[in-house]
Amino acid sequence: MEQALLEQETRRQAMLQVMGLEVWLPRQQLPHAAPSADWLINWPPVTEQPAAAVQTAAPASAPVASRPPPPDSARSSLQQVRQALEAGVPIKSVTQESAVTSTAKVPDSSAPPAPAAADIPRFSLQLLRSGPCLLLADLPLGEAFQTSDPDFQLLRDVLHAAGLPPPQLLRRGEPIRWPLLSTGALAGTQDGAAARASVRDLLEHETSQQPITFIWLLGPRAMRFANRADEEAELFALTPFLGHVRLWNVPSLEALMQERTLKPQLWQHLQKLMPHWNRHD
Repeated sequence: MEQALLEQETRRQAMLQVMGLEVWLPRQQLPHAAPSADWLINWPPVTEQPAAAVQTAAPASAPVASRPPPPDSARSSLQQVRQALEAGVPIKSVTQESAVTSTAKVPDSSAPPAPAAADIPRFSLQLLRSGPCLLLADLPLGEAFQTSDPDFQLLRDVLHAAGLPPPQLLRRGEPIRWPLLSTGALAGTQDGAAARASVRDLLEHETSQQPITFIWLLGPRAMRFANRADEEAELFALTPFLGHVRLWNVPSLEALMQERTLKPQLWQHLQKLMPHWNRHD
């Protein structure tokens, strides 16, 4: 189980680095945050001391079952992924080789097949900020918002009615596009789980830059890939995200323009939530 989580974290870090994002992991349990797994707390940085020194410093009486994954195994796995990116070696073969070396029990034939191209989701999302709220909106045509677009003007009207300032484009207006890569070693590892991890990591990064209380998810794709996999994305529902930050499932701007019954429903829910973000202005 830990080996599978280790491989998943290795792939996640490699994909974030391909996106040009810095990877930060907690070195201890953080206050007011969900508890982190022990193997993740002990994840070694690349600059950590050699494995031999770490193993020497570990108490000999500690039971084997309670020790975290060996630091050199985690570090070498991440380095192998990086080397695979440069050499064009399929990432699946690298992670399988690492798993067989560390366990010596699982044959290559038992490894799950790589996800088919049909399993790779395709979407574009626009990330914006309005006061203490982040906004993650579906882009049906894949093109970034323009200030003259009817859907962007509708969003400004909704925020004005909610007592929030005009929206500001984040990431220099560049949408969040998936898949990230069309060819190369990581192209086959961009399934729904990887997409969800990437979107949630980006949202977590933005919430760390400035105090945020709510994240609006405008549209089915935003709701699907920002919520947890085991959560039902019910319309207008609130779901927890990180600490005191909550996700709010909202209809897409396109649906609000096409279905008249959605606007009164949105206004009713806005009236209930407005005191929560207005008191943080």
